[in-house]
Amino acid sequence: MLQFTALPAPLVVDQDKSMSMMVDEENSYPCRRCLEDGHLGEEILLVSYDPFLAASPYTGPGPVFVHRKDCTPYKCDGSVPGQQSRRLLSVRAYDVNHLMVECDVVEGKDLAEKAESFFASANVKYLHAHYARPGCFAVRIDKA
Repeated sequence: MLQFTALPAPLVVDQDKSMSMMVDEENSYPCRRCLEDGHLGEEILLVSYDPFLAASPYTGPGPVFVHRKDCTPYKCDGSVPGQQSRRLLSVRAYDVNHLMVECDVVEGKDLAEKAESFFASANVKYLHAHYARPGCFAVRIDKA
């Protein structure tokens, strides 16, 4: 079973490094807190976020969307979240030292299969999925 974590590291919204936006297109502006896309006319924040929990050459903040108003944090049921299943993803596998040891690009519908194949390696500790085109962090994946 796979465990999907929306925001593995704490989210700190720095007003100087964030921007408020209005959702103007369906299936866009994917909130990383609840793993739901914003709805038309809804206010959403573009913020800087680093998903790593430890030091690594791969760490670094990048842009992500979160709802301006509080939303219900995502609770994993073991299945691929809908937000990820309908997007093209870059999947990156990391070892215990937080170094990338595998990577690939997959359609979201194939994410579970790709994740399981990465976890078949004893070197893989966890995965990060990013939206392949914009490159933004999407979700962390662990073996439950």
